[in-house]
Amino acid sequence: MRFKKSEGQTASEKMLAELCDKSFLQLWTYPNLFRKPGKELTDLLVVFGNDVVIFSDKSCGYPSTGNADLDWKLWYGKSIDDSARQIAQAERCIRAFPEKVFLDVKCQERLPINLPNANDIRVHRICIALCALDRAEAETGKRALRIEPAVLNDAVRFTVGITDKAKGWVHVFDEESLTTVLNELSTIKDFIDYLNSKVALMERPNFKYAEAETDLLACYLCNNRSFPVIEGDFAVPGGLWATVEASQEFLAGREANKASEFWDGIIEYITDNYLDETLEFGNELDMSDYERGARILAGETRFHRRVLSKLIVGRMEAAKKNAIGTLLPSNQADVGYVLYVGQGDQGGDHAAYREERAKILRLRCEAAKAAMPEKRFIVGIAMDASGVEGSSEDFIFMDTAEWTADRMQNAQKIRDELGFFKAGNMTLTRFTEDEYPGSRPAIDVPKLAEELSNLTLSESVELAGMLKAKWGGSEPAG
Repeated sequence: MRFKKSEGQTASEKMLAELCDKSFLQLWTYPNLFRKPGKELTDLLVVFGNDVVIFSDKSCGYPSTGNADLDWKLWYGKSIDDSARQIAQAERCIRAFPEKVFLDVKCQERLPINLPNANDIRVHRICIALCALDRAEAETGKRALRIEPAVLNDAVRFTVGITDKAKGWVHVFDEESLTTVLNELSTIKDFIDYLNSKVALMERPNFKYAEAETDLLACYLCNNRSFPVIEGDFAVPGGLWATVEASQEFLAGREANKASEFWDGIIEYITDNYLDETLEFGNELDMSDYERGARILAGETRFHRRVLSKLIVGRMEAAKKNAIGTLLPSNQADVGYVLYVGQGDQGGDHAAYREERAKILRLRCEAAKAAMPEKRFIVGIAMDASGVEGSSEDFIFMDTAEWTADRMQNAQKIRDELGFFKAGNMTLTRFTEDEYPGSRPAIDVPKLAEELSNLTLSESVELAGMLKAKWGGSEPAG
């Protein structure tokens, strides 16, 4: 094994590590890092290119002194203030000394992947604040922490806003919103996009509050993964998440996303073998080179992983009759995928068959660059038809940023001579996939914006009814 990382020390840290490993995958998730011997840096760090997510989890019980205001302030100080301070210190260390981040308490094993430099880094700050929901429900009737950007520190009970203990917005997740958000936004791309959109929303002067993180998530998902632009003051009421989660269309989307686990499996399969140094080819790559290629695969959204998975599985089935070469789409503008599925060795020399398959894949990748000159990265994937015994896989990662004119000319020559990805020599297959199968046309965003701008808490059920235009399902109780 190339390195050993912590699995979390406390029960809540272990839960956090398991959730993040599942969502963001093992190569980019690191619990319990240290900055000096015996000096913890943070409870969990996610590093993905220039994006760095700092998690701090204090897991403090909620006090019961008989004074409700004092209880809140004591809990807030230990759970959120202390977390924000740890996050701020971790951010300073990462920016100033990225080479001094360690996996072990003795600081003998450095973080195995590179941290971005101070000019490029994008930091996302997350506090895990547990054990307040029972009291919140008892005192307010709502099992959630309200989000109100105008609130400073602990000024309002069961409400989180701006903290002056760290620079930049600190996202506060409780035990229920943490699980929900990480399960629904279960790729680093989906999660980071949400955090960025949320910060932009909090900075709008006309946004007043959201009753819960999960309701904010519901609003984001219903508005095509963005927050509506609204001129007047507006708020996100309670009950939205219950409406979304109860809809048949949303549940159908969850079910359909199970297909995307095929793509996750590809990433984890090759990563496991790389870390165990059991790849047939590629064990000699250093961590930075391997991670850069694997990061491309992990840069796909959950929905796009579903699309890619279905396309690959379909072609693996079709390749039982004839080998298939195809281009596959990416949600990353500078990435193009080339898939080649062979029929297997047909009982012959597998090594010779695989060598020939890899040669064809490489030629197709060269031709793909000529067909898509705007793509910087060309990723080649070679597999065998479904049901083939003794099947194998090969992967090619091409960074064409420094390709010369001669290299491009040679790629075009390969494309011309072999006819790969040329009009008349390939078939365009149309593929349609709804993120939420059976959903009705998207909700009218201007109308939603108008409703939000005039909304009071008592009208939350009416807004939930509007969301049925997209999701269906039943309205929550008023």
